[in-house]
This record gives sequence, C-alpha cells and structure tokens, in this order.
Amino acid sequence: MMRARAALRSALVVSLQAGLLACLLPPCTTRRLDAQASRPLPPATDSLYRESQRLLSVGDTSSALDLLKQVEQRAPRFAQAIFDHGVILSRRSEMGLAPDDIFRRRLAGQQLEKALDLDRGNPLYLLELGRLRLKTPFLRIEAERLFARAQRSARDRGDARVLAAVEHELGLISSRRFNAMRNRRILTGSTISFDIDAAANDWHYVRDFLDQRTAAVADAGAIDALKADDHFRAVLAADSSHAPAAADLLGLLYETGRVDEMLPLAQALARRQSREPRTWMALGLALHRLDRLEEASIAFDSALILFPDSTRRELLDITQWLRPDDAAHLATVPAAERRDIENAWWRTADPLALTPVNEARVGLLARVAYVDLRFTSDEARIPGWRTDRGQVWIRYGAPGEIASLAPETQEVHSAESLARVITIWWYPRTSMRFVFRGPPAMNVAGFAGNFRAYTDNARRIIPMQLDDVNSAMRLDTVPVQVARFRGDSLVRVELFASFPTNRMLADVDLSPALVETGFAFDAGAARVAPRMLRDTLRVRSGRAAVASRVSWVRNVTPGSEYAFRIEARQPDTGRGARGEGTLGVVPMGRGGAFDISDMIVADRIAAPAEAMTRAAYRIDANPALLFSQRDTVALYWETYNATARPDGAARLLVQVTVKVLSLDRGPSFTARILGGIADAVGLSAVGNEQVSLTFERSVGGASSTVPHQLALGMGDAPAGRYLLALDVTDLASGRRARTERTITLERPSP
Repeated sequence: MMRARAALRSALVVSLQAGLLACLLPPCTTRRLDAQASRPLPPATDSLYRESQRLLSVGDTSSALDLLKQVEQRAPRFAQAIFDHGVILSRRSEMGLAPDDIFRRRLAGQQLEKALDLDRGNPLYLLELGRLRLKTPFLRIEAERLFARAQRSARDRGDARVLAAVEHELGLISSRRFNAMRNRRILTGSTISFDIDAAANDWHYVRDFLDQRTAAVADAGAIDALKADDHFRAVLAADSSHAPAAADLLGLLYETGRVDEMLPLAQALARRQSREPRTWMALGLALHRLDRLEEASIAFDSALILFPDSTRRELLDITQWLRPDDAAHLATVPAAERRDIENAWWRTADPLALTPVNEARVGLLARVAYVDLRFTSDEARIPGWRTDRGQVWIRYGAPGEIASLAPETQEVHSAESLARVITIWWYPRTSMRFVFRGPPAMNVAGFAGNFRAYTDNARRIIPMQLDDVNSAMRLDTVPVQVARFRGDSLVRVELFASFPTNRMLADVDLSPALVETGFAFDAGAARVAPRMLRDTLRVRSGRAAVASRVSWVRNVTPGSEYAFRIEARQPDTGRGARGEGTLGVVPMGRGGAFDISDMIVADRIAAPAEAMTRAAYRIDANPALLFSQRDTVALYWETYNATARPDGAARLLVQVTVKVLSLDRGPSFTARILGGIADAVGLSAVGNEQVSLTFERSVGGASSTVPHQLALGMGDAPAGRYLLALDVTDLASGRRARTERTITLERPSP
C-alpha cells in the first residue's frame, strides 16, 4: 500500500511538473532578466536553453536539468537558467526534516538566491523562493516576508500575472491559518498531551478527552479568514481566469458559512471559467447546501463532463465505498456485469426513488466537492479526494466534532512529530474517530499513529454512511410485513406496508392531501427494479391523519433471492418514507413433504365457516407488527401435504409459543402473560420467560393446501418485544415445521 501510494505520488509529480512550471516561468523565450540582458546569448547556448524549455514542457525534468547546467557554465550570469534550475530542485524537494529533503531545499535555495543576486527584486524569483521556504517548518515567517516583497515588486513592475500568483500565496497562508485555528482547543487541568494510541484503542478516551480535558478557543482564526478573503479577491481582480484562487475563495466562503454569498460568485465564475470543472463542483456544493438538489445535480454533471475520463471514473468508482472484499470481487467481474452492479448500487443508495434526483449521488458529489476545496494540496500535488482526510470525509460525511491541538502541546518523539498539529474527528453516533497529524498552516495532514490500520478496519465494518443525506430529507420508515405461500408452480409473496401518512401530514393544511407512492420488486438481493410502480393516495391531513395501509401480491419463481422497496413522498412538505428488504424464495413442500407457510400477523381476520382458500379470508395485516396492550393478535398460515389417516382426515399438533425478548417494566411478567393469553383448548407455561399454547387440529386430507387462523388475546402482558413462534407437527408422518415473528406491545399513549 505504501509503495503504491509512493508510485502514484511520483507519477503525479512528473505529470504535473510541466503544467506547474508553465505557470511559474515566463514564455519559452530567451528573455534575459540579469544586468547583461541586452547581450544576446551565443547561438549554441541559446539553442541549449530553448531545448531545456521544450523538455520541461513535456515533463522531462532530468534531461532539462542537464542542459540548464550546461547553459549556466557557458553563461554564468544568465539569471533565467539559474532560476529554472532552482525551480526544478524546489519541485523535487518535500516538506519535512529528512536529510535528503533538507539537502535538496538547500541546493534549490542557493540557485534561487543566485538568480535574485543577478536580478534583484524580480517578483517571480521572490515568489518561488518564498514557496521553497514554506517547505521548511522554521522558515515560514521568512516565506511570508518574501511574498510581501514579491507583492510590492510585482506592483512596481506592473506584472499582473506574478502579482496574482503572489496574492494567491498570501491568501493560502491566511486560509491555512484559519483552517488550522478554527477548531482549535487548548488543554485544561493537568493534561499535557493527547494519547494517539489510546484514541485508536478506546473510543471512551476520545469522548472524555474532548468533553473534559479541552476547551474551545473562541473566534480562533477569524482575522486570518478576512485576510484570506481579501487576497483571493485581489487575485481574481488581477486575473479573473485564476481557477485555483476561485476555488480557494469559494471554499473559504463555504467554510465561514457564507453560502448565500458563495452561490452568486460561483455562478459568475462558472460563466467566466466555463471549462473549469472545480468551479462547477463548487457551484454544485453551494446549491446542495441550499437544498436546490436538482440544480446541484446539473452542476455536478457539468463538472464531471469537463474532468478527464480517468478522473471522472475515479470520482464515481463505487469500490471506494465498499468493503475491501466486495471491492476486490467487483474488480474481477466482466465490464458489462460491473456496470449492472454499479447501476444497482446507485439505485439502492438512492434514499427516495420517487424524487427527481438521486440524493445519495448528489450528496456524495457534494462531499467530493467539499474535500476538493478544503483538502487539495498544491504542495503534495494531490487532490483532496485522494488525501487521508478526504477519503474519510467522503465515506462518513462531516464529523460531529472537530478539534485541533497546537504543536507545542504534543510530546515530541521523533522528527515526524516535531511541530505537527493534531486534528481529531469524532463521530458520536458510531463512536468512530480519526486522528490526523500535519505541519501547522500547510493544509497537509495524514493519519497519525496507528489510525491507517484503524481506518482500514472501520471500512470493513462500516464502508460508508449517508446519515446526513437521509436526515436532510427527513425520511421516515415504512413498516413492511412479507409472507410467502405455495402456489401451483410458483411462490406467492404477499407484502403489507403501512405508510406513515399520519406523521408525514401532521402539519399539512390540505384535506384530502396527496401522497405519492412507489413499489419495486425484483430478483437479486443486490438489485432494485429500475421501474418503480407509482401511485397516488388521497388521505386526510392534519391531526386526523392516520397511517395508510397498502398490500401487493407477486407470484415468483422459487430458488431465487428477491429485493423489494416501498416508498412514499408528500410533494408539498418534501417528507418521505421508505421500507426495503430482501427475502429468499424456496419451494414449499418439495417432493410432497409436509411444510407450512409464513405467518401473517394481523389485527383482524374474517372468513366464512369452512373457508378453504386464501381468497376467502379478509386479512387486516399489521405491517409494523405493533400492538397495544390488551389487543388481540390474529394469525394466518397455511399447511401443505398433511398425511391423511384411514378416515380421510389429517391430524396436526399446533404449538404457539410466546417468548419475552425485552420488557420496558419490571421482571414479574410470567403471571401477566399466563393470565392474558387465552384459548379454550388449554395453556401451559414453559420456563420463566415464555408460555405456550398447544392443541390438536383435524383437517380434511383431500386438499394439499389448508388455511388456518388463530386469535391470541394478550391480556395484561406488559409492554415489550415478544417472539411469536408457530410449530406444527403432522402426527401421521411425524414431520414438523416452524415459522416465527417478532411483535411489539406498546404502552398506551398518556
């Protein structure tokens, strides 16, 4: 993994080298900036310099460097070649205190200072030397001074392009300080440091540390945010096409909560920079924040079209949001099958298919847009979505709490931890936490301590979360009860749903109100039918609104796994509800063996005497399996292939067991249950936490399918969750079959 990351990073540096140098260097001419600029270079030397520029333009920095050294030997006062040499060395150096990096930075600094000696006050040379100084932790103040000098010089020389670049660097310094300080905490009491190992091993440590051992710093970074704003606007005033400054300003506005100001600026920049995907991504982010999701989706799609094909595939690659094993498997499937799986994944992730857009897709792209603006590092040559922080943010969304600790509060164990800021992300609902370490005010940070391994393990358990997407939509739950019955050659699946229209319409002053509904059912546990059957309910709104029950029947081929999805949406309020699940469908009574169907648990069941088919029964199923105390619980099921005795009848032994799973009041429940479940046939207690009802039933042997119903009065049974198990034994063959449900008794409303 480390080797792969290093290789990727090296490739990135090479591929971006030419573009970066093109931004920094003047056009490929032999324009001379030293005191002897009026003297032309000898033709052979001029040819060498031109060739070095060509090599730089195609990214061959090693060959270009060799030629530049020859130019320097022939023309030792040609400042431009010396500067180019220094730029290449600067780009090859990294931040940190490793000996190789220190050596490269020293050589680069010598070259850039030599160029400045030949052309004092050259703003471009000052700019590049300041960038180099930023890579050394103890020289960043000097870097800011160099940028200030470059700013004055660029103004004096009227060099708008360099002035824009300098203003951008000054804006980045202030922006990084703001981002480093805005969540700053100071340690309180006797606490002297944050224990990274303890944080990885114990979530209690992180929660207690943030709650009890730190205090937030009020208004930290506010002045830096204002300075950054001024600098970025100055860049765009000097060069309206400066895409990096546009992205940085938009990101700053988003971070400071000025989305109403961000939106018109993003719209204007998108018109001026119509081919710049980052600007379109930022526009989508602003629209998403303002809940204008359809417009956000259009903006994101516009950005994706403008990205290179490889980047677009990377951003939409679902393997990054899967468990590692699932991702590895997906990489092995044929391309056509992979596309089907990816399309199914996006459909499944969609919180509500009834809406015009896929909110999950828009939400994920909004996360990508945010991390691009916030964590993209020009120094490390890496976009925000590839950084450690970016990947965590895209998978899990914004942390519930963010805290940064100043470097001086850390115990220094190595050069790596010297002058490093610790940043803590805490997700309260899941107790997940992530800790990063990076240099102050440089917008570069990676996993601290053992948190890379911790993150890999977290991905195996929770590959991604869309809590913010679902909560923003105020999604409710559609309870669904599914029961399977034997048909002639197929299996009959009955689905019962209860749309929570009472909650969806509680504050809607429309009567009747319209609620859109949708139903999808398809083979394949990982798939949801692309065509959702849509309908409309007209229901009473306001306080008188009640839940709406709907049912569907599907005859399906046994031997497969099926997925279902049931939705409701109220267009006026935007509220929605969803229920979904999977079920396996197997043959019932295969080979003539005795078997039973699933149970339907209902509020009421009505049928004429001696009813022998399911069609004769009117069943008011209870999709939520939720009852009030003292309710009667009605059950329906079917038996198949009972063995007839010589008299032509079959004898079945039926046992209904009610087992307590959890209660919300005292432990003395046995007597209440025994006194509550009643049947004329008889009742016997089994153990301390369950009771059972056992009786024999005679059924006609002529039919292989026999319907049954039973009513259980729960009496004074306390509120809680109960397992309701049905065991049926064919007394002639001795075969036994079982099915079960979990029901809930709720307390009466006060």
